[in-house]
Amino acid sequence: MKLVDLKEFVDKTVTLRMTDGEVAKVFVCFADEEYDDIIVDVLESTRSEPYNPSCSYTFAAADILSAEVANEPAYSARH
Repeated sequence: MKLVDLKEFVDKTVTLRMTDGEVAKVFVCFADEEYDDIIVDVLESTRSEPYNPSCSYTFAAADILSAEVANEPAYSARH
């Protein structure tokens, strides 16, 4: 996806489908135009190795196939 398309998801909980097959439910904290990526708190993931819940992660916009708002209120471990 393009970063411009991901900006609408800042401060929302969304489901991301990644190019490597991973599906992740994340809270989007920030869209970084300089690096063309988003900063997220990962809430759930199909990845076999778990994410550290006390950390935020960077996902490159180019690695995201699709994004859709999740069916629950926005949540962030930092907020």
